[in-house]
Amino acid sequence: MLEKLAVAGTIGAGLAIGLLWPITHQTAPSAGPSTADVAIARSSDGQYYADAQVNGRPVRFMIDTGASETALTEADAEQVGLPIDRSKYEFLGDGASGMVRGQHVELKSIDVGGIRQRDAKAVIVEGASASLLGQPFLEKVDEIVIRNGEMRLKTDG
Repeated sequence: MLEKLAVAGTIGAGLAIGLLWPITHQTAPSAGPSTADVAIARSSDGQYYADAQVNGRPVRFMIDTGASETALTEADAEQVGLPIDRSKYEFLGDGASGMVRGQHVELKSIDVGGIRQRDAKAVIVEGASASLLGQPFLEKVDEIVIRNGEMRLKTDG
């Protein structure tokens, strides 16, 4: 039950960030063309999770097509070497579990199975239970197909 509430809260936070994120915080285009085809199986909780490399270190993201930004948990941010400064936390929006606060950061790179983005804007979300991969990354993908319990992300270069 708590796990379902945590997932619902995380999704709510992602939606809140997606709805309230200012347009000026768009991710810069990725550098250089690449071709990739990534298959991601649906998890037993009904979500899709991608194992990515952020700044060269592993992070597991829940794919959230409704999130307008990439969001990292505090633990994942620490794992990839991002400094967390709670004095820079600001109000990001309202989520299912209440007010969402966090800190804006820039990632050197995000790579999911060869789909790579450089100089990506993100937020570290206070109290988040899962890192979210949202629109700034997904909008660089040429094709997203969900069929028979599998999500495929394709880029043509």
